Amino acid sequence: MEIIVLVPTSRFGMVEVDPNEILTFPEGIPAFEHLRQFFFYPIPENPAFTWLQAVADPEVAFLLVDPFLFFPGYTVELPASLQEELAIKDPADALVYAVVTIPDGDIRRATANLVGPMIINPTARRGIQYILEGTKYTTRHPLVKEYATSRPAGR
Repeated sequence: MEIIVLVPTSRFGMVEVDPNEILTFPEGIPAFEHLRQFFFYPIPENPAFTWLQAVADPEVAFLLVDPFLFFPGYTVELPASLQEELAIKDPADALVYAVVTIPDGDIRRATANLVGPMIINPTARRGIQYILEGTKYTTRHPLVKEYATSRPAGR
């Protein structure tokens, strides 16, 4: 018999989640340390993006993007301690996502946080928001390059 968990969400209504698909963030996520369990809610019409929805709080969900699709030179070095914490045997097996912010709902102004990528071991179902130290990246890299260079003054 398959067990399914019903999770209420403010964006997607009641969602059926397989307990084996729930990710654990042992330390929570900065500013949401009290939330430890999340699941992916994919966007079928745009697989470059997915939602990371909190199990225990219907209001908390992060829009994630595969940063390598938008920023081909992006790199994240995973220290041995992080690999051990997430039970990552091969860094190539880790999933790396950037959190997306969409100011005022204007997708043209969407930015990605490349300083604090979400690192997830899909096998062990463990994750962390890892803060890169001494990096050239910022928390607000524009996803739409044309808009980044042609923004009206004051925006």
